[in-house]
Order: sequence, then C-alpha cells, then structure tokens
Amino acid sequence: MFVQIMEFELDPQEAARLLNEYAEAARGETYARRAMICADRNRPGFVHQLIFFDSIEEAELNNQLDVTQSAAADFGEAVGDVAFTDLDLIADITI
Repeated sequence: MFVQIMEFELDPQEAARLLNEYAEAARGETYARRAMICADRNRPGFVHQLIFFDSIEEAELNNQLDVTQSAAADFGEAVGDVAFTDLDLIADITI
C-alpha cells in the first residue's frame, strides 16, 4: 500500500468539503482507496490529508485522470503551497 500525505494551510472543514467534492466527482474512476483529513493540533490552520492507494503505480495513474487534474487545479487555488510526503506502508496494526 502507498500513502501520500499532503500538508497545507486551510480551514479543516473546507478541506473536507473539497475532498468530498472530489470523491463524488471521481467515484468509479479514482484509484484512491481511502482518505483522511486531520487538523494539526500544534499548528492551528494546518491540515494533513492522507490518501491511500494500493500502489505507487496506481497513485501515478490517479494523478493522470482528468477529474484529478481538475480537482488539483481548484485545490491549488484554494490552498497555495502543499508539502507532499510519499510513504510505503510497512504495517497496519490494530491495537
């Protein structure tokens, strides 16, 4: 599994609204499997968005979709700078 973390400044509720819009528009097309939005408790106004894919290859295919490109353009206008962290999931342990 591949996880992409996006870090940016935005109201968390607005981030959730934008991601829900994308999920609805991309339903049946996207390669994303799951998404989470987290508000940074130590830095108010910062959001961490985690997107889960089956593989880096599927993440790359997802990035090429027209619906993703369109959403990314709208997202970029709302957010500005985004820091990306790309992770390979090693273990998912329920405690």
